[in-house]
Amino acid sequence: MANGEDSGSPLGRDGSPSRPQHGSDNGGFGETALPSQHPSRKRLPHSTPSLVADGALYFITINCVPRNHNQLAYPAIASAISQSLLYLQENGKLWVYLLMLMPDHLHGLFSFAHEVSMRRLISDWKRFVTRHNAITWQRDFFDHRIRSDAFCDEKWHYIRDNPVRKGLVNTPDEWPFQWHDGLTVPQPPGTLLG
Repeated sequence: MANGEDSGSPLGRDGSPSRPQHGSDNGGFGETALPSQHPSRKRLPHSTPSLVADGALYFITINCVPRNHNQLAYPAIASAISQSLLYLQENGKLWVYLLMLMPDHLHGLFSFAHEVSMRRLISDWKRFVTRHNAITWQRDFFDHRIRSDAFCDEKWHYIRDNPVRKGLVNTPDEWPFQWHDGLTVPQPPGTLLG
């Protein structure tokens, strides 16, 4: 049987993948189980190892979708986001050292209570913000534990310089959508790691 016509061949007459037959084990409703040409996105663990001290500092990035569309840099949205994080902070779930809202993503330096699941807390927070402010977040988030004062200083300046690099302002202090320990304009930390 030439040209991929035998029942075990995945190729059609023209050499392209053949369509699955109704009721095949490739999925329902005509889905095909062909290997993707792109790597699949992995779920990040976001778990804090038990050896990490309570109050460890994390660099967090959360993106919106679609990218390059302003969802966050509005005064009302920024106020809602800061108030929701302040609520979590007042209830001992996390501490916000630095928060920078960009039009389509946010960066921050956060610490989490040891008994709190970072993944669960951020997922629940994103769901709350979406429900009340119609923000569309990208699935998941990026986190990196800060392990040295030098790395903390690097991330602090990276976050603060983000609106300047994007051409939104000339100096970091001009960007209104940032907070540091409840202050409108943050000052560089001496040390956050103790």
